[in-house]
Amino acid sequence: MSATISLQHTARTPRRGRMHGGSAAPAATPTVRHRSTGRPVSEATYRRRRAVVGTALAAFVAVGAVTTYDVLAGSGGVPASAAVSQPARSTVIAQPGDSLWTIAQANRGQISLVRYVDKLVALNGGPTVVVGQAVVLP
Repeated sequence: MSATISLQHTARTPRRGRMHGGSAAPAATPTVRHRSTGRPVSEATYRRRRAVVGTALAAFVAVGAVTTYDVLAGSGGVPASAAVSQPARSTVIAQPGDSLWTIAQANRGQISLVRYVDKLVALNGGPTVVVGQAVVLP
């Protein structure tokens, strides 16, 4: 049920004191009435609703602040302009009759031949080699 509330203040003007010991009546406290039904809503309910709305608003502002910070600082907390250095890789110049298999056999060390060829293909953009091409080694 969606309900909105409105404040209606019933203000009484204090009575003027009587000549002989009379006192002024206290001013009435404001009453909170439900907008659609017109029934009074307790002050505790009114305060509880305001607390819930205030808490939701504070949470919304906090999420917005964190999101703004994340966008400005980048997801990793590193400025976007920071360069990530790559280790220098060694290369071999392809000779006539070379293929990735022959280059892998000559340079693989203790790594399996198939695994080394797969890395060569990934690093060099495909399985073909042209004479004079600098083949990057893993």
